[in-house]
Amino acid sequence: MSTAAEDELRVLRARAYGPTADIENDPAALRRLQQLEAMRQPKPAVTDAVIPVPDVAQLGRAARNRSADSARHETWPGEGTPEPEGDALDVFADAPADVPADPSDPVAPKEEPAERMAAWFSERTTTVLWWVAIVAAAAISAAVTFALVKIAPVAVSSGAPQIATLEPTSALQIPAGWMGAGPSSAVFDFYGLALMETTGGYGGGGIGSECFTVARADQVPKAEEFDASSSWSYDGPIYTGCAVGTFPATVEVPFDSSAPKELSERFPSGTALQFVYDGERVGVFLDSEGADR
Repeated sequence: MSTAAEDELRVLRARAYGPTADIENDPAALRRLQQLEAMRQPKPAVTDAVIPVPDVAQLGRAARNRSADSARHETWPGEGTPEPEGDALDVFADAPADVPADPSDPVAPKEEPAERMAAWFSERTTTVLWWVAIVAAAAISAAVTFALVKIAPVAVSSGAPQIATLEPTSALQIPAGWMGAGPSSAVFDFYGLALMETTGGYGGGGIGSECFTVARADQVPKAEEFDASSSWSYDGPIYTGCAVGTFPATVEVPFDSSAPKELSERFPSGTALQFVYDGERVGVFLDSEGADR
């Protein structure tokens, strides 16, 4: 650019950037300034970036707001120092991309709360899963131990049907002292069998409370002929049972040659009877050959 063009550019810049800027009102001068600015700029190489021409009108408005003293020390663009060329424009081009931040650097990026929360949850989840694994292992161990030492269940009921419920009767009289019966003992009868409440098992065979004894009814002596202090005889089997704790008194009577005739005729297929005394009534259960087991 010639010396005259340089002088003209300096004058136009003063009109554009100086404290008394008036170039906005002179379109021709503004166009001339843009032409001289373009001529002043070096032609970029093929690999250089194209630097846009500054907005002169915007710069002029900003310059009018400056004070007169600062305006006298203003260095105009293009004067004093050479314009950067080529790769010098990008001063951070060769800076390493993955340099770790210094924690003591006040401008270093800080760890976000979300990142801290994610790290806390990760540690917390690991701890919880560790405890869950321990509890699961203990539960499995306990289950295996229980499976090895558990008691195999045994059916407490034969499944025999109940065929009758007996209430005390006054038709059959039992002398006091016979088979251990007392003056107020409850008496039951069932097809040739006599069931009587006793204070204990006959002959010491039973212990506990609420005992009862089963004998043949045809062997019961008459009350006026029986003397408990003298000897007496009995021909046939005797069955005794006593209640213990929560278990009721229970007596099983088989169907054999000693069974009364009335009983065998009434239950020809019977194999056994079970009598359960609850302290007031007697439940009768029949086990027969035709019954399902």
